[in-house]
Amino acid sequence: MSYSPRTVLILTAMSLSPVLIGQSLPSSEILHELHKLKTVGSVLFVAAHPDDENTALLAYLAQEEKLDTAYLALTRGGGGQNLIGSELKEGLGLIRANELFQARKLDGAKQLFTRARDFGYSKNPEDTLENWQEEKVLGDVVYAVRSFKPDVIITRFNPAAGPTHGHHTVSAQLALKAFSLAADSTQFPEQLEHVGIHQAKRIFWNGYGRRGGGGLSSEKREIVELEIGKYNPYLGTSYTEISARSRSMHKSQGFGRAGSRGGQLERLVLLEGAAAEGDFLNGVDTSWKRFPDGEKLNDLLEKAIGDFDFAAPWKTVPELAKLDALMETLPESKLTRSKRAALHRVIIASMGIHVQARSENSYLTPGEDVVLEVELVNRSPVGVTLRSLEARLFDSDQWPASIGLERIEKLNKSLEADRVENVELGFKLPADVPLTQPFWLKTPPDAGIYHFENERLLELENVPSPIEVTAELEIEGRVIPLSVPAIERVSDPIKGEVHKIVAIRPELVLATDSAVTLFEDTKPKWIEVSVTSNVGDQSGSLNVIAPNGWTIEVENPDFALTKRNPSAVIGVTVTPPEEGSEGLLSFHATNAKGARFELGSQPIDYEHIGRQAILSKVQTKLVRLDLKRAGNRIACIVGVGDTIPETLQRIGYEIDRIPVEEIARERLVGYDTVILGPRVFDAHAGLDKRFDELLAYVEAGGTVISQFNTTSFRTKSSFTAPYPIKLSRDRVSEEKVEMRILQPDHPIFNIPNRIVKGDFDNWIQERGLYYASSWDDSYASLLSANDRGEPARDGGLLVAQYGKGWYAYTGLSFFRQLPEGNAGAIRLFVNLISLGHGN
Repeated sequence: MSYSPRTVLILTAMSLSPVLIGQSLPSSEILHELHKLKTVGSVLFVAAHPDDENTALLAYLAQEEKLDTAYLALTRGGGGQNLIGSELKEGLGLIRANELFQARKLDGAKQLFTRARDFGYSKNPEDTLENWQEEKVLGDVVYAVRSFKPDVIITRFNPAAGPTHGHHTVSAQLALKAFSLAADSTQFPEQLEHVGIHQAKRIFWNGYGRRGGGGLSSEKREIVELEIGKYNPYLGTSYTEISARSRSMHKSQGFGRAGSRGGQLERLVLLEGAAAEGDFLNGVDTSWKRFPDGEKLNDLLEKAIGDFDFAAPWKTVPELAKLDALMETLPESKLTRSKRAALHRVIIASMGIHVQARSENSYLTPGEDVVLEVELVNRSPVGVTLRSLEARLFDSDQWPASIGLERIEKLNKSLEADRVENVELGFKLPADVPLTQPFWLKTPPDAGIYHFENERLLELENVPSPIEVTAELEIEGRVIPLSVPAIERVSDPIKGEVHKIVAIRPELVLATDSAVTLFEDTKPKWIEVSVTSNVGDQSGSLNVIAPNGWTIEVENPDFALTKRNPSAVIGVTVTPPEEGSEGLLSFHATNAKGARFELGSQPIDYEHIGRQAILSKVQTKLVRLDLKRAGNRIACIVGVGDTIPETLQRIGYEIDRIPVEEIARERLVGYDTVILGPRVFDAHAGLDKRFDELLAYVEAGGTVISQFNTTSFRTKSSFTAPYPIKLSRDRVSEEKVEMRILQPDHPIFNIPNRIVKGDFDNWIQERGLYYASSWDDSYASLLSANDRGEPARDGGLLVAQYGKGWYAYTGLSFFRQLPEGNAGAIRLFVNLISLGHGN
């Protein structure tokens, strides 16, 4: 990638990471941070997904043991479900990755990832390793150990295969392998250009839980017990309370927790390494004595702590400046860099220094002239001189190098106590500036792996802001760098001060009104494509490329956009072929200068993680279905992340979404079918109390389809059915295994569409989940499938007549298949809807 001639700042392994946002702390927390500076050990906790981590243990290790603590999540969690929105796959992975970053801000640990992609539930390690391309993910775990250099490694899961998620087991197995391989220079030697070999002292499994669990009495390996429920008076809370707040950041998974207080025991089972003899850090020197002049450094810390004044924390700054000078002479390592960055944070917090870089707009575009207003305040009597300001640009292809946009040298501006200083920093963004998007999604992933060539990104403990401003502050003769993200500051009448991180987006963005368009006959359909300018006046034309066999007609491809009218909607008529067919309709716009734009933006904005976006090529999947329908008017009780109603609307159904409180037999008169969305009993309180109304509707001749529900104790309503059904956690996770039709003559497989084995081709991620494990004889079990080496699962599709109507429970993952436009899944679901209507 080329750039306009600009300064390139390289944050190499020999340079110092600047202080990031989070500048102010109360005095008790400043003192706590000073105490943490005395400990120089580190620990790496390893598991598979967001929410797998033991947040109580992380908080204890980071805050009580005062260790540099990191959680290595092998995946970003995109294969799960979403309780707060409709995002799945990469959108959900982006949400869950950011939930991890927010959780770490609360428990004090750091966050790392590998390139492994969460491809969905896996029954065994073999399936997981096959999808993850074992050597690639193992290499990433080795890299994490070599770069973070932990004294101790802890796995969340048992490396011995058992009845758990295959991702869980493999996370422990790879950590166990990396424990030894990271110290072997013949393994993954290409990494040694950036990181050195490392041997941790020992590796544990965080096993048996707080109450012991099965097998504890027969465990022959050494067990170390930790009491992690302690209260921290500096923080004013216990580690279990911190854990609850941290875990509650996993909102997309419904993991909000009430805090607990009192003792909590954690057990660590020694897997490999030196004997612990009751102390998980046995033999690890966590003092500064491991470094030259370490005793002198420790003495300075002790003096700063002893002289600390809660009412005037800045009084310790002269001692801390001496400490910084001494740290600068220490041998370069990940640990010394981390500790020196923490020292800088303490200096900044002790003085109440505030720096904020504000833009008038939170959205910028390539080539744009930008002016940032940088506000600086020193809220202490300690002298501060602003030496320089620099704006830098994050580029994932070059990180840890960053692109210097503008630098003001020799400012030499004195920041007097409590006086606000403002400095303007102006620059022009390069025309080929990287757009803001998750770096792991710049290249489409494989089923089990994300692709990015720059392996240094594995070292990232957060995702840098697109533009950061660094102020170099001279304090007591030391230059302290303080970096903050460029933001738009908004005064919201409800929320107060709101910060929007500046993002860089394309000059033109495209969007279609449907990611999937379904054709049940040969009639043409109208697709709308919007073209939006982010830079004011733009003119050009829309180009549409159709798959073979499909015919398109663009009503008027030209557009002329202005600041007042920045968007245009262009209609495209699409005519399908006679026979069943699938393909991608692709779009791109060309402006008057000949520049091509083909990206759309998927905004993701939740208050607990902030505003995010995924950029991707704009395409519409076209599916010509061989489809017949019976019944037309549908009532939907919307479930978790439920987009099935939208899919049904695309093929012509009349859809009404009915809230739980309106469920009544009179309200349902006139509807052919009622559909209960996925996890609907989990999501809605009172649904079980109104189920009699649904039964009355069925008894009178209606049809109810109930999609899967979990067995979680957190469900808001108890699962209910006309005849007894016992739900389980059984699932068929291999999406390509054979689906066996148990009753070929049943209406489900014949009316109005003939269902054959080919209708189960090209399903994604899984066949189904939360199957019934037992059921009343009134139900007909219609489909059977099983993962390799497992017994048949026959509880994925149960159908019964009740009175004059029909009821169906299905664990099949229609919620994944229908939005993807899977023709066979749509035909089968339409047959479910059609039950009782002409058959």
